[in-house]
Amino acid sequence: MSRLITGLLLIVLFAGTAAAELARPFGEFWNNLSYYDTNLERKGFASLLGRFEGKVGLELFDSPLQVYGAYYATAAQSQDYWDNAVYYGPGLRFRPLAGFKGSGWLDEWLPDVKVFYETLNSSFFKDAVSGEANKRTDTRYGLDLWHEWNLNNPDLNNFWGELWANYSSRSTNFSWTDFKGTVLYFQPKLGRHLGRGIEPYIKADLTTSSQPDYWLNVADYGIGIRFEPWRRDYPSNDSILKKFKMFAELLSVNYLKDKPADPNLTVERDARFGVEFSYGR
Repeated sequence: MSRLITGLLLIVLFAGTAAAELARPFGEFWNNLSYYDTNLERKGFASLLGRFEGKVGLELFDSPLQVYGAYYATAAQSQDYWDNAVYYGPGLRFRPLAGFKGSGWLDEWLPDVKVFYETLNSSFFKDAVSGEANKRTDTRYGLDLWHEWNLNNPDLNNFWGELWANYSSRSTNFSWTDFKGTVLYFQPKLGRHLGRGIEPYIKADLTTSSQPDYWLNVADYGIGIRFEPWRRDYPSNDSILKKFKMFAELLSVNYLKDKPADPNLTVERDARFGVEFSYGR
């Protein structure tokens, strides 16, 4: 399957004039650079951590089908290989409900549901020997969703919301064990507009898995406030500044299965502040 995806991507990218008639390029990017007190990893984490994700590809045949190359990267002051890595590879996805017309906030998110398939490789920037002792490739398929409510041209008297959710089956999850399981991420935010781009909110980040690993079965929840200085200055989504955010959060932590055996790895809270910006989603 990975060879088929790669072949499709190469054929469309290099087909010249014919490709221009069959495909339309797209790109989407999410970037976050923040200070984390614990990062849900350990007491005293106290580090800057950058997370960077992107997809660049083509929408095919005037349809909701996309072929792309993806990357998921982290970079930190810490020396841990999992916080200093990039995972990358080809992917294929489509939106099965792209033509659906929602009637309100309860169902308007359905056209944004995506079915995807990706094959990823790994590289490490720090402690590469430890990272490379794990599985080096992973195959993933599942569902992905990103949707915003009441943030573009907002009604300031109503709540705003965001939701990112991802459910996937993974062959290795780049683990040292035989993973072959599922992972669910469910991350909603609900907030109010205070005017001039100030947006306080409550949030919850849920991670759960068919595997028992504690770091894949944890929830953090709490309050945050953010400032979007340029959201209303750009009516369309074609500027990288439109969704630039400065934020701060205070969170509590619950473990959904077993806690870490090492007390130093058991955290009860996290404090975060930083900047975030996205484009194309």
